[in-house]
Amino acid sequence: MHVPVLLKEVIEGLALKSNDNFIDGTFHLGGHSEVILKEISPKGKILGIEIDKDIFEKAKEKFKNEKRIFLINDSYANLKEIDFEEVGGILLDVGMSSWHIDESKRGFTFKKDEPLNMLFSKDGMTAEDILNNYSKQDLERVLSDYGEERKARKIAEAILKQRKEKPIKTTFDLINVVKVVLANNTHSYPKIFQALRIEANKELDNLRKVLPDALSKLKKGGRLAVISFHSGEDRIVKQFIKENSLEVLNKKPIVPKAEEVRQNPRARSAKLRIIIKK
Repeated sequence: MHVPVLLKEVIEGLALKSNDNFIDGTFHLGGHSEVILKEISPKGKILGIEIDKDIFEKAKEKFKNEKRIFLINDSYANLKEIDFEEVGGILLDVGMSSWHIDESKRGFTFKKDEPLNMLFSKDGMTAEDILNNYSKQDLERVLSDYGEERKARKIAEAILKQRKEKPIKTTFDLINVVKVVLANNTHSYPKIFQALRIEANKELDNLRKVLPDALSKLKKGGRLAVISFHSGEDRIVKQFIKENSLEVLNKKPIVPKAEEVRQNPRARSAKLRIIIKK
């Protein structure tokens, strides 16, 4: 089950009005949009963009009787080409959903033995492709830049050594390689998986691309809310705000309260920034 992160803070921060239109660039199963739909009643419409075909089909079934929600199976990186009316708010909940970990069987978690896919869509190089084809330098870059892993070089060397003997195909194959380097320090496992997922889906590139396009879709006074879970994502949003001298709701990012983290531990690294279009 996907639990919408920072739901109360997003609703309050977007400050949507009756009959406003809204774009949910990372619709998932509509956790945020379901509440927002009530805020923009009776005539406000929602465009929901969902990159993952499997989640899209589930969302389409869930909201099949809702005439004010329009769903498309696409990436928010293509927002500029997607035709929709001027909107009062946009949400980008960057990263994966709980469904990807719990149900996708695509290797997003080190806790299950699954194929190393990690793609949100069918396009791109899988994590398996990356592990078995990238150079040592590129593997080190991915692990260091996106996973902030201090032993990135040693892990890259271990990966190259292993793949000469046998390709790395599953999550447990990967764990068996890195656990020796990390002395079985499981705290580093999520960072390694995060790094591969970000590289496979070109997540940081897509975020850089969508921010100016999202701003252009907003009406004057409209708000763009971005929830990030990785320091690299948050830096991109901060840099975009600074370079364009944008107005923000809060100077510091909004983070989950202790009670939310207790109920949903996956929310612990979330940071919400809200940009107001002048």
